[in-house]
Parts: sequence; structure tokens; C-alpha cells
Amino acid sequence: MTEPAPRLSPDMDDAPPLAFTDVDSAKRWAKSLPLLSVGQAYEAFMGQMRALGAAQLPPRERATLTEVLRDPAMHLHTELARRFAGKPQPAGEREFEAAEQALALWQGMWEQYSHCLKPLLEGDTELAGVKAKLVQRGLAVGKQIVLVHGLARRVPPPSVWQELHAYYRIAEMLDCAVQAVSDDHAPQAVGLSCYSTWSHAVLLALADPWAMSVRQIEIADRWLGGWARKVFPYAQQRETEGLVMVVDLDAGAGATLMVAAPREGAASMRYCYPGKLATSVRGRLKRLAQGAAPAELTLGHDVSTEQAVALLSHLDAHWYQIRPPRESQRMSVEMCTGGLPGAYFRVGGRTFDRKDPLGRMSYQNAQHLATLGALTDYDRNREEAERSLPWERWQGRYEWREASLARSAASAHKWFLDQLVTLRDDERTRLGHVTRISLDADGVLSANVRLWPGNPRAIAARSLLSAFSEDPPMPLIELVASPEEPASLLVPPRTFSPGRQLRSINSGPERSFKLVKLLHRGADFERVAFEEND
Repeated sequence: MTEPAPRLSPDMDDAPPLAFTDVDSAKRWAKSLPLLSVGQAYEAFMGQMRALGAAQLPPRERATLTEVLRDPAMHLHTELARRFAGKPQPAGEREFEAAEQALALWQGMWEQYSHCLKPLLEGDTELAGVKAKLVQRGLAVGKQIVLVHGLARRVPPPSVWQELHAYYRIAEMLDCAVQAVSDDHAPQAVGLSCYSTWSHAVLLALADPWAMSVRQIEIADRWLGGWARKVFPYAQQRETEGLVMVVDLDAGAGATLMVAAPREGAASMRYCYPGKLATSVRGRLKRLAQGAAPAELTLGHDVSTEQAVALLSHLDAHWYQIRPPRESQRMSVEMCTGGLPGAYFRVGGRTFDRKDPLGRMSYQNAQHLATLGALTDYDRNREEAERSLPWERWQGRYEWREASLARSAASAHKWFLDQLVTLRDDERTRLGHVTRISLDADGVLSANVRLWPGNPRAIAARSLLSAFSEDPPMPLIELVASPEEPASLLVPPRTFSPGRQLRSINSGPERSFKLVKLLHRGADFERVAFEEND
């Protein structure tokens, strides 16, 4: 087994007394944790992890007590995830600490199962009847660690994969990889075993959770409880007309999707064939298109048809499609965030003033500036905008419709999924939205951005409510029509309603826009189709 990741908890020498001596007292202690605050519960839980690790216990008893502690571990995981899941990157102090705590609690659980592996491999007779369950529980903890990384927008370090793969190799050595086990924590799982739990973790990472919303990650994790058994890791290649997932159990990485595996692979290579899984996913997509409800397809009563189609399409694209290579160039670009006001500033060259977006001043202020020889288009908020909305340099692959970029994690901006982004290359300023965000173990922040083809144009506008009242002004961005797409508008969140009328108040000819269709709802913007009134 590989060395576990460093814990945040104190050393074993600081371990408190063990609060329980048998299963019944452990259950009573576990039920008391939810009554405490999250911080107190976490400290109490990690204290007992240290105490349990330091205690001299028979392996079977340690495994039994650790099984009881899965309930409070799941409770703490849920509470901590509320603080860090899907939060902008780089994470703030509170979010970072919560993610570290979630990883530490699962690492603590992993260590308890790891304590049992040596006697298990040495043939401990008390463990012989529970070997499949014991190894599966260790794999389930590894899957949870992969899940935490996805929710926290972090990429699992190699050590996590090495540990996870080592557990699976033990399942193979003990000839229990396919043995069915039960698990009250996975009530919807079908055909649960060591191999299905390992496949669950591998498929979850292959689905690219860093490009998924928190809700999508949680649903995909739930679905995989029933689907992971469809993907078995073979030690030898099989004849297939489809794609193959290749995993090297000696490597610190998950699966790679290939058209064909190398002819001569190492003994540590495992070959997974996702054809059955793809058939299941695509069959559900077809049934949904025919009008079936998600619940009829065992996708859940809490999933809408639109959500199911979007997520199934995403999973199919990552589990059974290889993206053809495109022409792109590595280059350096600048990016900036700030929502619609930030895009308005970077595109239009002046800040948006909600009181007067044209930048007009009172008579007294104009007279004062005139005495200083100031320009008439003075932007009183420009200096603050330059400080709070700086351009940041990113490097990577840049295409007309997509960019895959990276920089050090040090950033003046907070980056999150589906956020509006202004990008500047050597020739033009463009707009797009973040489709993937991740932070790796080396502190490199990566982002994928989908770019719109239309040239952006900043517009200040008002919503026309009636003949006698108006909404306050708002910043808009018009994406001018291009050969690829018709013109559209970027408007602030919750602006769109069918038929809503907006009127420009920029200097120049007045324009009137009728909003007709919502094209995309982002995290800090809406993109809408419009008709322009004469």
C-alpha cells in the first residue's frame, strides 16, 4: 500500500481516550455527534480516529467499530460539503479548511481499514469470512475521496489513485473482486462488489466532475451505484468493436479512454469496456426523447427531463466518445471576470454607473473638472475598476470557439463554473463562459472557456414597464450577428421574460429590444435571443 496523505490531525501521541469499547457503545457515541456543532463534531470524530488508530485491537473488532463510524463520517461529509462544494477557486479560507477536513476524515477512515489489510493478507481466520466486505469498504472510502475532490474542484493527487488501485489489487489477490457484498449506505446500488466500487470511482473521475455542477456530481454518483457493475476491469484484452478504458494499477491516475489499447500492455494494465454502459445511457436518452419520465427510467423522482438529458449527454460524451483533435495553438491570453458590469467595462472602455451609465455629471462637478482642464468624458470609477477587475495572464490552447487555459492559483479573481469571462488576445476582445474549473496538487488553476463568435458591444439600457414607469438602467452586451450565429444579448441574471422590452440609453440612435428566447442561463448572466423594434 502507498503511504497515506498527511493528516491535519495531531499525532497519535495526542490521541484522547477511546470513547467506546464495543459496537453498542460505539453506536451510542455516533448518535451523539449530530447534536454537536459541525466544528465540535469534527474534532470529536477525528479524536476518536486517532484513539482507534492507537488502540491495540483485534483486526475484526477494528473493522466492526470502523463500520459503525461510517454513519457519523457521512454526516460530517454532508455538512462540510455545504461549505466547500462548487465554491469559486481559488477557495477562501473557510472553504479551503472545510475541504481539507472532509479529506482528512475519509483519510482517517481509510487508515482504519488499512490496519486490517496486513492480517487479512496473512490469513487471519477471523477476517476470512468478511474479506470481500472489508476490501470493498476501503474502496468505498477511496471513492468518497475522489468525490470530495470533484466537489471541491480539485484534481486527486497521484497518491489517492495509487492507494485506490492497491486496494483493488488486494481484492484480486484474495480472489474476492466479484463477490457480492451488502451495504446499508448504498441502498440503490446493484451488484455491489469490490470491482463495481472501484469502477464507480474510476467512472466518476472519467466523467470530469470539474465540468459538472454540484447537483450533477451528486446525481451521477447516485446513478453509478447502479451502473458501475457494467464496467469490469479485465487483466487481458478482449475483442471489441467499441472504445476501451485503460487503467494502469501502478500509475497515479484514473482511466484513459482509447480507440484501441496498446497491443502489449504491462501486467498492471486493466482493460474496461464501457459498451454496455453506453447502451444503457443512450437507451435512456432515446426513451426521454420519446416522452418517458426520468423516474420510469430509474433516474430518480427528483430529476427533471431537462436535467436528465443534459447530464446523460455529458456522461456519454466522456464515457464513450473520443473528441477528435482540432487545430489549435498554444498562446498567452488575458482574462477578466466581474459579471456584466465587468464585461461592460472591458468591452465599452468605461464603467457602468447605475445612476447615470453615460457618465454625465452635475453642474458643480462639471465646473470643477473644467477648472482642472479635465476631459468631458471623465470616468469617475475607472481607477477602482482597473484595480478590482485586472487582466490576468493565462497560457494554453486557444481555438475560435474554445480555450483550455492555466495559470498559477494566485489570482485576484474568483473563478467558478458558468461564469461570464472577458478574454483578450492580440487582436480582439471576446466573451465566453467557464465550462470547467480545477485546481491540481501543484497549485495550477485550469479553466476551459467556451467562446461566442459575435463581436461584443456594450449597451446601457432600461426596461420599459409601462408608459409611466421605468426600471433602473442595466448593463447589456450585444453579441453582433456572425456567419455562425445570429445576434444575441447578454443580460443580468433574472432579467429574461418572454416579450420584455428594453430600450438603449447610450448616446446615439435609440434602439429597442424585445426579448424572445432564453438561450443560456449562466451563473452571473443570461444569454437571450431578441428582436429589434423599428
